[in-house]
Amino acid sequence: MRKTMLSLLSAGVMVASCSQPQQDNPLLSEWNTPYGIPPFEQVQPEHYMPAFVEAMAQEKAEIDAIVNNPEAPTFANTIEPYEKSGQLLSKASRVFSVLRSAETNDEMQALAMKLTPLLSEHSNSISLNEQLFARIKAVYDQRESANLTGEQLQLLQDIYNGFARGGANLQGEQKEKYRELSQKLSLLTLQFSENCLKETNDYLKVITDSTLLSGLPESAITAAKETAQEKGVEGWAFTLHAPSYIPVMTYADNRDLRKEIYMAYNTQCTHDNEHNNLDVVKELANTRMEVAQLLGYKDYASYMLEDR
Repeated sequence: MRKTMLSLLSAGVMVASCSQPQQDNPLLSEWNTPYGIPPFEQVQPEHYMPAFVEAMAQEKAEIDAIVNNPEAPTFANTIEPYEKSGQLLSKASRVFSVLRSAETNDEMQALAMKLTPLLSEHSNSISLNEQLFARIKAVYDQRESANLTGEQLQLLQDIYNGFARGGANLQGEQKEKYRELSQKLSLLTLQFSENCLKETNDYLKVITDSTLLSGLPESAITAAKETAQEKGVEGWAFTLHAPSYIPVMTYADNRDLRKEIYMAYNTQCTHDNEHNNLDVVKELANTRMEVAQLLGYKDYASYMLEDR
């Protein structure tokens, strides 16, 4: 599915969780910024749940309006409103995703653990909505005679394929199995990314011998000095984050230093510690195989390559 969604009803998250008035929540306000850029500096962790709650209320109303429309399904009354639905949720989700990746903290990580299964379940509640899919399929089946433009036909095809690949054609127990597997996948994927993020953040290469800095541009050396000061260590400190890692790999004259940083970067989450991802990867691969075969594909590669 093209959208990321949360299910408040199934998760038991009530609107009472909203402690921030809508006008004080930047995720629920209009962004009067250059080019509509999110006001990242205003967003706080406590803004997310109220924003997702409100966004879900809007999303549910939009989907219900499509499903409950008494008129025969058409591109105008089914496909267009579906394509335009969930804009507030997409807006909040994008900000959360960007800040969790670029400027995370323990509160954001804990919130991600709460939101991930909810996002998965609500996504399923849309993709497995039989009445919604029936209307989409009705429009899809009449596409040749509907006098649609090339762009409209492509959008219709994409939406129909998204539902089909999201389990809409499954029946009975198969649908419940898909729900179970997709939620498991979302949690495994989150666990994988969390381990990578923590392992990246935990790594610090401290250098006290200035000769090892040979070849590095002054900007990289200055940044390394600032990182050392922030971490409370003497000398210069390098991390596995791109602004630190790339200059070392590109410019450092010392081959041993480059090798050490390279190996640290490329063996993340394979060490004997709490961030090891080897078992997570195995479980991810097996679960993806189950999903693909449940949907009628030979394996996960066949499923992924179908539309690529």
